[in-house]
Amino acid sequence: MPNNKVLIPLNQSELSQKIVPSVEQFFPASGNDLVLFFITRPPSAAGFGKPDLGAGYVQLPGDEPVTPTLHPIYASQQEDSIKAHVEAELTPLTSHLEDVGYKVSIMVGFDKDPVDAILRVIGENEINLVAMSTHARVGVTRFFFGNIADILAQKAKIPVLLVHPS
Repeated sequence: MPNNKVLIPLNQSELSQKIVPSVEQFFPASGNDLVLFFITRPPSAAGFGKPDLGAGYVQLPGDEPVTPTLHPIYASQQEDSIKAHVEAELTPLTSHLEDVGYKVSIMVGFDKDPVDAILRVIGENEINLVAMSTHARVGVTRFFFGNIADILAQKAKIPVLLVHPS
């Protein structure tokens, strides 16, 4: 019997990784493969000069400073750079999950609409379940800011585990 594929959408917020303990609690390593899906807005490329830091990816302390260049910077180059940074940042998490027995893969998506990106990955990769943390907004803040988790739970044709960390 093939393993289930559990998609874990991530971004640079601490909240997004708070789903991991629940995944470990409810889904044993044997029988479940984890797909860590990091989502950010697409870079626009900056031409000559400064890279586009408005792509939604923030450099962390210790990263090399970004300086103007003497050659064109293309969106594909920025995507490659972001992918490398994401893989490096997720190394402690992936190492932990692999150490406890999970098969882990990392995907990086560039999309203005995270829900569309997640739904596309679900369809293209035979995902069986989505597990994610949520702010669990209610009332006026939910009306104005929406809730990616709620929208995803309504649109996905597979189970979605939502955890509101305390």
